[in-house]
Amino acid sequence: SGHYGRGHVVEDCFSHNPEIITVLPNKSNVVLTKLLPHNEGLGMIQVHSIDKVPLFMTLEDSIPIPTIHTLWRIPDLLPRVTMPYVVLDKLLGGADLMLPGVFPESYPATWDTGDVVAVCGPNNGAALAVGIWAVDKNEATLKRFKGRGIHIYQVYQDQLWQYGTKDKLPSLPPPSYNTGEEKETQESGSSVVEGEEEPGCLQTENEEGTEEVAGEAQEPVLDVAEAVQELSINKDEIMLEACYRAIKTSLKKTELPILTSTFYSKHVKPCCTEPVEIKQTSYKKVGVLLKELEKEGIVVIKEQKKGVFNITDVNPTHAALRYVKKLKKEEVEEEEEEENIAVVQAFTCNAHVTPLFSKYGLKKGDVMQRKAMRENIIDYIRRNDMASTTDKKLVTLDPLLSSVMKTRAVSAGWNEVMQKVESNCGKCYVISLPDKFPIIVKGNLPPIEFKVEKRTGNKKVTIISNYDVFGIEGKELAQKLQHLMSSSASTVPGGKSEHVQVQGDARKQATKLLLEFYRIPRSFVASQ
Repeated sequence: SGHYGRGHVVEDCFSHNPEIITVLPNKSNVVLTKLLPHNEGLGMIQVHSIDKVPLFMTLEDSIPIPTIHTLWRIPDLLPRVTMPYVVLDKLLGGADLMLPGVFPESYPATWDTGDVVAVCGPNNGAALAVGIWAVDKNEATLKRFKGRGIHIYQVYQDQLWQYGTKDKLPSLPPPSYNTGEEKETQESGSSVVEGEEEPGCLQTENEEGTEEVAGEAQEPVLDVAEAVQELSINKDEIMLEACYRAIKTSLKKTELPILTSTFYSKHVKPCCTEPVEIKQTSYKKVGVLLKELEKEGIVVIKEQKKGVFNITDVNPTHAALRYVKKLKKEEVEEEEEEENIAVVQAFTCNAHVTPLFSKYGLKKGDVMQRKAMRENIIDYIRRNDMASTTDKKLVTLDPLLSSVMKTRAVSAGWNEVMQKVESNCGKCYVISLPDKFPIIVKGNLPPIEFKVEKRTGNKKVTIISNYDVFGIEGKELAQKLQHLMSSSASTVPGGKSEHVQVQGDARKQATKLLLEFYRIPRSFVASQ
């Protein structure tokens, strides 16, 4: 964090709008966060935030891209196009916006490939997404406004939105579009022949791979409230069906009574056919959903103590569960694998190896997976004809590779090259968390540790440390242990980060909670 070092770059890029200075106050402290996108080919994305509000994104040497939060403050900072609200769910799933998914009247008079553009819905000028054009105006016209239109970088309610303050979509005046010559020009350049889709339709693919058209532009569009309600209803159905399936096929009578939170994490989530969280439904909380099931006579819930509820009985033969089927083994395993925390050793570019990997667009401090690092080394050797012609197992070293390997030898085996370059890179771990951004830990990754201490009166307390490295909040962990053990638990200061202190010997219960609820890999939970 620090003062906004790229502020002048932002002002230069958006000098046409004087309001840009209101987003970047003088002497403001800006947090720079490096994120790994799902598409590793994009490289590292840098996000600049003030007061936990993401403002701009930069990708390598690209111009700053405003986030939807910035566009809500300055709606006309970028050109805006309009799409139907029903497309929002597709964008949340990681899709780009197709040209037929843009309403024809909202196309700008002209644009170039790589120009930044905002996407909003009908009757509301607040940006739902932001991206860059994948084609220019001429190419789009030649393609009769078919195919990929906008590469989406951020969309409302995505993980970057969740990373910030989670502000709700504001209601802003819709943009005004020209309907004169520009529209006539576009219509003349995008005439539709029989069997082709018109702009303003959502282009999808069916199972055979042939293109279909869904959502004609002439159909009445939903407003924001109706669109969000429609998406919520779909997720309500998925969550309700998962509860039914968990009760009928997953939960065993021997597990009763069971905490409602444990039932949700252990049984309901693995039974979801799509990745849906309870917060994304209209129920918002597990307790609200289970009370609905209790009214129907499917479950019996009792309050163990204030704020803590158990499921004491279930009725798997209820009529509502008659047609519920068990998920296939492959689907259950896939869901469980997605929810696990993945810990992968990776490498960072330090000053010693950067001269080699800078040729592949990497900078000092960037993270490399082992596979990508080795592919770059192989490519460098082949591009420079360094593979020995007499012995396929040897590589002739040039001055750069010799320097990176820290060797004076003129040749080395392929395995030796890989091992020495790898050993001279910085070490780090990439922790992939369900529904959260990956965490990068440089150096060694300490396991979660337990320490039992004796206090006055021969009373024992358990100190738990290093959990924050895995994205676990101390207050949440303390609260769950307090409910689980029926004893006091709280966070206490300790060293570089806070610790959780629990009355009594809580090693067994804490280990079970970390492995089963938080799904921490066993190798990173210290043995008792």
